[in-house]
Amino acid sequence: MGSRAMSLLVAFATRPGELLEKAELLTLAWPKAVVEECNLRAQIVTLRRTLEEQDDFTYIVTVPGRGYRFSAPVSVQPATAPALPAPAPAPAKDTFAAAPAIKRQVLGRDALIRQLHELTLERRLLTLTGPGGVGKTTVALALADSLAAHASLSTAFVDLTPVSCAQPVVGRIAFALGLSTENEQPLRDIPPSLAKRPQLLVLDNCEHVLDETASAVEALLANAPLCCVVVTSREPLRVQGEWVHELSPLQVPDENQTISAETAIAYSGVELFVTRAREQDPAFVLTDSDTEAVAAICRKLGGNPLAIELAAARVRTFGIADLVGLLDGSFRLQMTGLRTALPRQRSLSATLDWTYGMLTEHEQALLRQLSIFNGSFTLDGVMAIVNIGLPDVRMTLPMLESLLEKSLLGTFDHSQGKRFRLLETTRLYAHEKLVQLDDVPRLCRAHAQWALRLLNQARLDLDHLTQDVWTQRYAAEIDTIRAALTWAFSAAGDRQLGVELTLSSSPLWLRLSLVREYQDWVSLGTPRHVEEKAQMDRRQRMRLLTMSGSILMLTYGAGQKMREVWQQVSEDAEVLNDSEYRLRALWGQWNDHTCSNRHREAQEIALRFLALGKDYRIADCQLLGRRMRATSAFYMGDMKTAGQAIEEALGASRSASSHIIDMHFDQRIAAQSLRAQVQLLVGNTGQAMVALDTNVKQAIALSHPATLWYTLAISAIPATLIAGTLHKTRHFLDVLKKSSERQPLHIWRQLTSCYESILLIREGNPAAGVPLLGEALQQLRNHVETPLCSMLHTEYVSGLAALRLEPLALETLDEIHINAVEHHDRWYLPEIMRVKAQLMLSQPHTHALEEVRKMLTQALDIARQDGTHFWAWRINADLNRLKIAPGTPAPRHCPAVH
Repeated sequence: MGSRAMSLLVAFATRPGELLEKAELLTLAWPKAVVEECNLRAQIVTLRRTLEEQDDFTYIVTVPGRGYRFSAPVSVQPATAPALPAPAPAPAKDTFAAAPAIKRQVLGRDALIRQLHELTLERRLLTLTGPGGVGKTTVALALADSLAAHASLSTAFVDLTPVSCAQPVVGRIAFALGLSTENEQPLRDIPPSLAKRPQLLVLDNCEHVLDETASAVEALLANAPLCCVVVTSREPLRVQGEWVHELSPLQVPDENQTISAETAIAYSGVELFVTRAREQDPAFVLTDSDTEAVAAICRKLGGNPLAIELAAARVRTFGIADLVGLLDGSFRLQMTGLRTALPRQRSLSATLDWTYGMLTEHEQALLRQLSIFNGSFTLDGVMAIVNIGLPDVRMTLPMLESLLEKSLLGTFDHSQGKRFRLLETTRLYAHEKLVQLDDVPRLCRAHAQWALRLLNQARLDLDHLTQDVWTQRYAAEIDTIRAALTWAFSAAGDRQLGVELTLSSSPLWLRLSLVREYQDWVSLGTPRHVEEKAQMDRRQRMRLLTMSGSILMLTYGAGQKMREVWQQVSEDAEVLNDSEYRLRALWGQWNDHTCSNRHREAQEIALRFLALGKDYRIADCQLLGRRMRATSAFYMGDMKTAGQAIEEALGASRSASSHIIDMHFDQRIAAQSLRAQVQLLVGNTGQAMVALDTNVKQAIALSHPATLWYTLAISAIPATLIAGTLHKTRHFLDVLKKSSERQPLHIWRQLTSCYESILLIREGNPAAGVPLLGEALQQLRNHVETPLCSMLHTEYVSGLAALRLEPLALETLDEIHINAVEHHDRWYLPEIMRVKAQLMLSQPHTHALEEVRKMLTQALDIARQDGTHFWAWRINADLNRLKIAPGTPAPRHCPAVH
């Protein structure tokens, strides 16, 4: 022990338990000199080694930012006793500074550590990069343990965090390796005993002394051929032979993924959260009900291990549900961790302060301004909004590259090239700085204007890109649009710009099936008061109302509010002489009439649509118009017209894309779905079943949720229920539930509930299915309308009959029968009459056998007239059964006919 370390020990021993400030200790050890603080730290390290400090007891405690405290008990001995223990011998020249022990299990990095183990031995120089808190030091220490255990490498560890000047870097490395620090070039004059010894040097936190560290590492590797070096840094050293590995965040579940607790724990981010939460509260258990919230926490924190550990420590105080909300603000930056952690690792704010402070002034400005992007962004987007006071905007590119190298900015490959992204914690930190230091309104306006230019280009691309290519190209911009709309509709924003953004972004929201969210933006843009309506441009109002009507269709199917919207759109289109919006209004009115079972009126509108589209030669009008006509004919029971019109629709040429068909679903798949229903009812059951499978597969491959919902709920599930292929029904229903469970859209949710209840009844559990179906039908009547009502209510009647409630069933079916006749809803009418005959037959004392036979005969005549041979075969089976055993009811479902 040297004299300076001895002076420090005497000071500690005479004042045990007291805080000794750094300035005081520097004066005591160097009374006649002015030295750097790093010299004091070096003497503290020496003193700790001399006292043989162990993990289970700490002699000298660091008080961050202030000084040190001696924590060991001190006793006063008589003068005859030795005053102090004999000094420990100085370390031998070939001993090493031990790496800190890993006191916690390293989670989610096992495979990576095995990979890096081999890379280190092969390459000799490995640099671990990544943002603050991602676990660079933790992985480096775990890697050192692996190399020590399996490759017999002795380990020396050097933390370069305290180094504030260039000179101490080489000295610290030399000291850790047991080399003489009196030599001016200790890493070039390495003794043979050390040069021939397999060893590992870990250099931790080098980003602020990169040049000095790079020179030292090059010298060491050149003169110690058996030495390997592992470096942790926010950016690479850029020396020859360096292998750089950017450390990724931990894995977290996707936002739209519904998983159980058992599945969630397989994600390393969730596993770390649960493990650390249990350390604070041993009673904590991850349940299925908490899984979604925990996954949201891990996503909000970007899978950053330090952030996840800090958040997990708060579960005991705030609980899971409240913690999710707290993390939306700056609370996540202020969370503190273990007292024994390094100062820069005690909070995310401290970690980011460390990094931010090492940036140049212009780099700091660029980082702040990039925080305006709420999600990923492109280079074009950066160049459109940045204003960092540089004479040449091209100088932005080198700084952008610098932020990438410092692990403050990430990139990923996209179909249209590279995209950039700030980690959410970094973005939040930079945004707080932005608010403090920059002209936020100017930047927000520039960002919103860039978003509008992007959307205008997207609209132009609709005309020549296929749907999947267009969606893939622009789906990544949805966060940019959200951020722009949020500002535009804020008190400090620009409402007019917000309306333009809302209108221009409609194809993107609808193609991504983000219907409910888009409805919120449309509502913000739509005028609520008479004065506002009068002030708004008529064309702009018409466009907003069109969007509102489209959303109402996807949400409710039909209703008075939607009728009023489409009537106003129609009037505005006439005044403006706008043929496209005339067609949109007709499309909306046709949907309303179809869903409310006014099929004759709907057919007239379809014919008007076809005529208008032909006159103006608008793309895809023939496909859409003929599908509209075919649909109306189908529900009216005219299978011949429906079949012809749907073939004409599918035979019509189709443009790459269309503003008209973009409203709801892929019109070709919708047409194919209707063709399968026609095939089933005309008797081609096997052909229909194959077509249904194909349609669903195509809808899934399209990655357009609304098209999939339509294909399943309006075509595939009803058709398989009619055919009695319940295994297919169950499969299709599972797909529908999985794809729509996070969409709060009434029509799809209520139809799903109906189908689940019907399956319960069909599978022999009417006691459970009938009440559920009754409730679902009531919700359907209250909120939405659908052309499938006659079928759904008839299934309810069958359930009542299964519960031996025939009188109530017959009364209910009478109403269904009357409604179907009044509304020309003939597609299911023969089946309604067949079921009614069954109910009549079940009460032989009330209804004569001849009445039952008459009802079946009438149903058979309607089926033959309409060309619904499937119903005809089923009715014939019941009639034949009456001839064989007049008192025996016919089975509910006859075998499928092929």
